[in-house]
Amino acid sequence: MEQLVTVLRVEEPARFNPDQLERLCAEIGEVRAEHEVAKALETISLLLREIGKVKARGETDGLRVPVRSLAEVSEHIGMATLARVSRDVLFCMETQNEVALTATVSRLCRIGDRSIHAIWDLEDLSG
Repeated sequence: MEQLVTVLRVEEPARFNPDQLERLCAEIGEVRAEHEVAKALETISLLLREIGKVKARGETDGLRVPVRSLAEVSEHIGMATLARVSRDVLFCMETQNEVALTATVSRLCRIGDRSIHAIWDLEDLSG
């Protein structure tokens, strides 16, 4: 009996909302917006590390605060995919779906890394 195995790709693009960044620039100016983005990226990086540690310890309840913060910071600078996946993690927590939560937290960490690199790549392109 032959078994078929499907290989699932765990890649998806990190979507960025440039309109949000433009709004931020218009509201506070380009120089302050650059500072806000840099500060947000540092915060996102710290939150992702914290989420990874909490996940490794299996402390599901400890995820709520850093994931909620991650959603807010990501939304603020236009990291649309990261914000959406953060909200997906919160939904999995609310519905107490442990299997989905484990998969979605892993996805959040992957998307987070890609999102950070995508922003830095945008910075490199803009000079």
